[in-house]
Amino acid sequence: MKKMLITIIVIVFIIGIVLALITMISARKSDEVDNDEGNLVEYVTVNMTTESTEEKTEEVIFSPAEDTFQRVDTNNTTTTDEATDNSGASSDSSSPDKYTVNQNTEDTKAPVFLINSKNVNVNKGTPFDVHSYIGYADDVDRDVELIMDGSVNTAETGTYHVTITLKDDAGHTTSSDMTVNVNEGSAPPPEDDGPSTRPGTESFESFDSEYRKAGTQLGLDVSRWQGSIDFNKVKAEGCDFVILRIGGYDDNEFYTDRCYQEYLQGAKAAGLKVGVYWHAEDSTPEEARASVKYMLDVLDGEKLDFPIAYDWEDFLGFEDYKMNLQDINDCFEVFADEVEAAGYEACLYSSLNFLETVWTNTRNHKVWLAHYTSQTDYTGSYYMWQHTSSGKIDGVNCAVDFNVLYE
Repeated sequence: MKKMLITIIVIVFIIGIVLALITMISARKSDEVDNDEGNLVEYVTVNMTTESTEEKTEEVIFSPAEDTFQRVDTNNTTTTDEATDNSGASSDSSSPDKYTVNQNTEDTKAPVFLINSKNVNVNKGTPFDVHSYIGYADDVDRDVELIMDGSVNTAETGTYHVTITLKDDAGHTTSSDMTVNVNEGSAPPPEDDGPSTRPGTESFESFDSEYRKAGTQLGLDVSRWQGSIDFNKVKAEGCDFVILRIGGYDDNEFYTDRCYQEYLQGAKAAGLKVGVYWHAEDSTPEEARASVKYMLDVLDGEKLDFPIAYDWEDFLGFEDYKMNLQDINDCFEVFADEVEAAGYEACLYSSLNFLETVWTNTRNHKVWLAHYTSQTDYTGSYYMWQHTSSGKIDGVNCAVDFNVLYE
């Protein structure tokens, strides 16, 4: 009798263990527990498209407690991205300022016109392409639909009225009217690849008299369009600094400004403070990283007196880049991260219009404002103001940009 009782107890114990194991195995099929922290790890499958348009599948693991995404691709390699809060700063305490590209957003806004020409002139007999006169984007949709109501007959002179409507995937719309004037005329001459011949109209002397105050410095920004520059004469005029175009990314190719090295040596030899700007046309974070790598190779460790400026301004026909507004902001933030990782500071160059319609600058990088007026009414923060593109100074043979730096 005693042996039978012991046998029954053992059987019940074994059954209990088996039931517990079955329960644990079943639970692990839907959720996996992080052994270190005990955090639930959720699995999400997403489709990614490579540059070759070949579709692949990634498994994205999100850990709510650690606030990180872990991606496992088809090659079984794993990378980790920190999740981003609304400020754009990483939640990783070891790298609080590192930016992470936004994972997804809800489309809540209508598309916007970035450039919107209301009245345009077209020569008789030449094709009319509305994209040559506008630029537009959406907060989420990368392929906004354009609907043009009305027609333009360039075979006949006259005035034509069209209405342009932008529509995103969420159904939001924005409309604008355009007047198209078809005139007798001839095609403009081809652009000259040489230095600019446009004369300046505002003398540096008058610029200095009007804008030099306590806590300010005055300077120029130049590129190869200014041609040969005598920086000693520029310095003698009272100029404090010069910002040089180091190069850029154009039509999927990197380039170094043909005058950069000459300008760099001449400006430093004259005792001017020196900074650089990068002419950007990247459309992905990968292109932004590659841009910085190329730029740093050209810079070759050169000491600079100002932040490296990111100059993205190809907003006419912006829709051709197949970007949304988040994408272009991601490109700048990634550019800034890469620049700062190399020991430099980054800043954003832009006009007042695009600072108000395109750029979010969520991490408050310094801003170089372009606004051609006697006194800007921009209400945001900026450390330097590009006051005019029609400056005239001894040592430069054509019009040049004048800037006010606020110390």
